[in-house]
Amino acid sequence: MAVRKGLLIFLSCISFALVAVGQGNTLSSFKNAESDSLLAARSKAREANQKKEGKYGAQTTRFTYEENFKFNNIVFTNPDTIPDNLHRFTDLGKGGYLIQNLGNLGTAHRSLFFEPSKVIGRTSGYHVYDQFHTTPDQIKYYDTRSPFTDVFAGFGGGGRARTDVTFTLNDSVQFNIGFNFNSIRADKQLAFLTRGDNNVKSNDWNVFGFLRPQKLPRYLLLFNMTQFKHEVSEQGGIIDPAFDTNPEASFFSYRDANVILDDAKSSDKRGGFHIFQQYDLDSIFQLYHSMTFQEQITRYNDEYNRAGADSLLYNSINGASTGTIAQRTTFQEFSNELGLKGRTKKFSYTLFYRNRLLKHDIAGVSGNTKETEHYLGGTLRQQLSSKFFLTASGEFLTGGNYYAEGRLTSSFLDATYSRISNKPSFLVNRFEGEQRQWTNNLNNQVSDNLQATLKMKTGRVSVKPFVRFNRIVNYIHFDENRLPNQSGSDLVILTPGFHFNWQLSKYWHWNNSFYYSSVSGGASNTFRIPEFMSLSQLAYKNVLFEGKMIIQTGVDLHLRSSYEALAYDPTVQQFHLQNGFENKGFAKVDLFLNFKVQNFLFFIRSNHINQGLGINGYEGYFITPYFTGGRQTLDLGVRWSFYD
Repeated sequence: MAVRKGLLIFLSCISFALVAVGQGNTLSSFKNAESDSLLAARSKAREANQKKEGKYGAQTTRFTYEENFKFNNIVFTNPDTIPDNLHRFTDLGKGGYLIQNLGNLGTAHRSLFFEPSKVIGRTSGYHVYDQFHTTPDQIKYYDTRSPFTDVFAGFGGGGRARTDVTFTLNDSVQFNIGFNFNSIRADKQLAFLTRGDNNVKSNDWNVFGFLRPQKLPRYLLLFNMTQFKHEVSEQGGIIDPAFDTNPEASFFSYRDANVILDDAKSSDKRGGFHIFQQYDLDSIFQLYHSMTFQEQITRYNDEYNRAGADSLLYNSINGASTGTIAQRTTFQEFSNELGLKGRTKKFSYTLFYRNRLLKHDIAGVSGNTKETEHYLGGTLRQQLSSKFFLTASGEFLTGGNYYAEGRLTSSFLDATYSRISNKPSFLVNRFEGEQRQWTNNLNNQVSDNLQATLKMKTGRVSVKPFVRFNRIVNYIHFDENRLPNQSGSDLVILTPGFHFNWQLSKYWHWNNSFYYSSVSGGASNTFRIPEFMSLSQLAYKNVLFEGKMIIQTGVDLHLRSSYEALAYDPTVQQFHLQNGFENKGFAKVDLFLNFKVQNFLFFIRSNHINQGLGINGYEGYFITPYFTGGRQTLDLGVRWSFYD
């Protein structure tokens, strides 16, 4: 009901805004077009010539993000038309092989590094599917000379598919509208029955656009509406062959594997709308307002019988060995932010007040939790020279939570330091389920976070040494009993490494990224990360016919050392500590070919070609305890862009 009301409000706002759209197509009313417009000065002669000759393409299409308006740092980007690394379409590939999931597209997902949340107030606590949901800050706002359509379709062996579609157009220089649709369909890679036996079904779509009325050129409106539904058939992991009654049971049977759960289902459904509007008083003072409504509903359903494999995951309730689990949690957020911003030639600022109205509801529990949060914050950005930028950002939540960040950007060094105090999520403070319940009063989690990259280049060699450092106090995690817990000692994580690029010849390139991680402090046992990870690529690349045809082909090698990875609990969608199951170190080798002709891109990849090779009859690897990584498959995909 709340989503329907929100949708009506959203559509009413858009309808009202459309009435204000002028009919003219000139730029005469854009007094500040060069500094703050989505439509920064176009040449009338060039526009007329492009329209006459139909010369539309990536160079006549561009996009930006809302944050660039909010922080007065308008940067436009043209769509990427290069086929480099197009073959990395899986979650592991898109995450730079620095994430953990359950070995299939769309499964529960987390970064291997500590990633502090910049939301210092309450959250739902359910985040393993965040990667597949497009949030308002990720929306691209386009400025197009012609209708723009971009289609990507990736097809992985074993019935895995990812589809992404974008369409957008400008009806004039005052108005743009478009939509994105992202879909994942992935068959089970373990305990597979027949085609269409889905492990994951996911749809994520949004509608977006901007409005700058011709008769009110100082006003700008950005708007979007998002919807997301992610459904997963949970399997609980492979049954350890030591406990399996089948004498031929193996960890590496893949589609013939025996798994713990048969009919368990979990889902994450989200929806909402968002607007950002600003009014220019002059170049130094601008008023802005943003409004967001978001709702998240998470579910877990199963009928269990502890006479079988369910006993490996479920407990008896009141002496009964069978039962039904039907869990539902709802989280709602309605926020408004009012601010003042502006800029001079080398300086920009943003000051704001934000109000968040939160509601948390657990099905079957009488009453719900409501909280109101008040924030004050701002950002200052200073251009010291043409190559040096300093940015300071911060916000304060009444009650003691805060976020402070300093950033240096230059031609040879990028560095960011932040200190963040986060409130515990609703989930870790309270949960009521058929299997488990808890009520906690955890303290704020506080972290110091540093990232720095040094950029060096000489001749054909580029080297970028980097370091990541995190110190966390009151680290909140799920322990070996799958219960939320908080460390009483400090946790310190240090990761130095480097990115290395060597152009061996005109056509051959070697790229390598290496990460070494150490964990220390009294709470070191609460955080798990491989000691080292590496991703290397040796590739041949040739550009033909003035860039109209590009070929990239080569080999990827991903290495990861042994470690006791976090296990996964599907009943509350959380990764948790475990002891005793070691993810062995592994090497994964892929062959690939990426190809471009005009606006058509194509890739083919032979995934995990080294499976079955090597010493001791190498059969595969684990990405999460009791969940094997992807087996040897042939993947292919296309991307096609249209500019008319």
